[in-house]
Amino acid sequence: MTTRRLLGVFLAVLLATTGCGTVDRVFGGLPGRGPDVPPRAVELATGSTQGVYYRYGTALADAVAADLPGVRVRIRSTDGSVENLRRVAAGQSTFAFAAADAAADAVTGRGSFRTRLPVRAVARVYDEYIHLVVRADSPLRSARDLRGRRVSVGQVGSGTGVVASRLLTVLGLDPGRDLTTAHLGIDASVTALRDGDLDAFFWQGGIPTAGVVALAGGTPIRLLPLGDHAAALRRYSPEYRAAAIPAGTYPGVPAVLTLALPSYIVTRADADPDLVYQLTRELFASRDRIARTLPLAGVLDARAAIETFPAELHPGALRYYRDRKP
Repeated sequence: MTTRRLLGVFLAVLLATTGCGTVDRVFGGLPGRGPDVPPRAVELATGSTQGVYYRYGTALADAVAADLPGVRVRIRSTDGSVENLRRVAAGQSTFAFAAADAAADAVTGRGSFRTRLPVRAVARVYDEYIHLVVRADSPLRSARDLRGRRVSVGQVGSGTGVVASRLLTVLGLDPGRDLTTAHLGIDASVTALRDGDLDAFFWQGGIPTAGVVALAGGTPIRLLPLGDHAAALRRYSPEYRAAAIPAGTYPGVPAVLTLALPSYIVTRADADPDLVYQLTRELFASRDRIARTLPLAGVLDARAAIETFPAELHPGALRYYRDRKP
């Protein structure tokens, strides 16, 4: 796939989504806010519209809208974890989803971040799985076979880009020398693989991811195994582990042992504690409702939700967890 054609794919997706990066919901409510108080503006940074961050964020906003009127929330579609963490640190987004490895980098000032960011955790919400997607008739059988191939390594600013870069380093593959790489999101990656313009693409997200479901529904695919590389990746973050994507998660795709890591909801260190408390409470109050249409939301558990080291819990979230103890 030529650079010009890859750029064309990217621009087509960009033009299709221009103006659709944010969606307003009215939700939330803080104690003591009367009817004459203007709605409070809150932004929740998510991810691609075909990914779980966006679906979860939209469902959470809808749930809070039904319970706590008074806060206007803007759901922002982004490139993913790294961008989200930067937006929160800069005060552009109030809350955001982020993968555990990127969050750890942000609070310790390493990897994609030159300095420590003032970011705190609200909750550990669910696990993300690393997908390495190829067509079913591809000769590729492992990540080591990527040498000389056309591969999307995720958008710049995404959690996918973080783990793809680390995995290629572990494998001794130089993206600039050994591969023809593209920095595409899930939508453009699906299109390029389907059209034969990519040999493989990386994706990090909850399962099932809508974009991969749609791809598998029309183009037979496989997922390459990555689980054997979990130990090597732990030099970057202890959260990487081997985990299986079950058979049938995607149409016609057998089970595969891959990599997984947690995802968090994060906020800025100086965010209003009352607002963070309310959001954390609603996250748990709406869990079962959200899980009816997004089953992975049902794994949210208060005992696991506090396990966000090295990202500290925000005081507002910590107060919620202490209050819910019997």
